[in-house]
Amino acid sequence: MALPKRIIKETERLMAEPVPGISAVPHEDNLRYFDVQIHGPAQSPYEGGVFSLELFLPDDYPMTPPKIRFLTKIFHPNVDKLGRICLDVLKSGLHIKLHMSGTAKLTNATDNWSPALQIRTILLSIQALLGAPNPDDPLAADVAKSWKEDEQAAIATAKEWTAQYAKP
Repeated sequence: MALPKRIIKETERLMAEPVPGISAVPHEDNLRYFDVQIHGPAQSPYEGGVFSLELFLPDDYPMTPPKIRFLTKIFHPNVDKLGRICLDVLKSGLHIKLHMSGTAKLTNATDNWSPALQIRTILLSIQALLGAPNPDDPLAADVAKSWKEDEQAAIATAKEWTAQYAKP
């Protein structure tokens, strides 16, 4: 199946006008898959780290959001152990939201993704999330709990993990 013009244009723009601190390179054998690297933002616990992610554009993109996850291990309240990311603009469909108390709530999150959003917007949003972790909307409840109970200790752990796992 031919690649939609939208994906071709977005890919060309990413190559011609790279986003500072972010690289997204499509696989040669499947242009819907991208190898992504995001540099940790300055003045964040992730500063100095380079984080690898994988991004996939589903067949129904842009009607549904890209699938994206961290490959680099990261201590962040909005990223779980599998590298999945809790970011409003990536949400579509039904999600199960786990509360730190252990309760689960089914939520409809169809309002957050918009076909007007582009790959570069998503990548910038993830980079911004590295600069501003949100323990109030966690995907990793244990990390969020430690972030809320002792933010300085959590930041220190995030820095340690960055030094250990996100080496440039």
